[in-house]
Amino acid sequence: ASMKITLVHGSQKHNIDVCVPEDEVNSASALRVEHLALVAWKATGVPVQNQRLIYKGKSLKDPEKTLEEMGLKDGVKVMMIGKKHNPEEEAELKSLEEVDKAQEEVEKKLAVISDELEGMEKGFLEEALVTEALPKLERRIGMSTEELMKMLEKLDSTIIQEDHNDAKKKRKSVVQRIQVLLDRCDNLLTRTRQLKTKSTL
Repeated sequence: ASMKITLVHGSQKHNIDVCVPEDEVNSASALRVEHLALVAWKATGVPVQNQRLIYKGKSLKDPEKTLEEMGLKDGVKVMMIGKKHNPEEEAELKSLEEVDKAQEEVEKKLAVISDELEGMEKGFLEEALVTEALPKLERRIGMSTEELMKMLEKLDSTIIQEDHNDAKKKRKSVVQRIQVLLDRCDNLLTRTRQLKTKSTL
């Protein structure tokens, strides 16, 4: 027995052929949910324990149920929800996510610093107050730079296994975002020092 099914996983569609494995073939063998899950694993790389198979809004939870009992027939569409990640990659992604959130916080701080600087550059603040505020701003930029450098060190020391492509992509994108913020810190520091020079003239 075999059944042709269209498996929809995210934006991808897989045309799969569900068969009873050879070692199980006998006259009483029927196609079961577990057979579908195995073929889905081969097609998508998502391990059976990470899969959620859905047909017409119903979850195909029981591996022992036959596909016929669940109302499936040739040519139907089954949705699958699930990720390929194994526990090790999940842990790597979680630690990268923490660094990502931390760099977002620094980005917010830098936006505030930039607004304050702009106000001073446009002359919204009295000269005496500018002179007083600039060293504090410089310190805040310095602290942000330090935070970002620590994040880069952490990312650098995070060991990611060779075949964990999602984690590798994630680390690359977080590193790039941090480098953009470090450039922003340099730019803010330059602007602060230019204002300092002006205010001491």
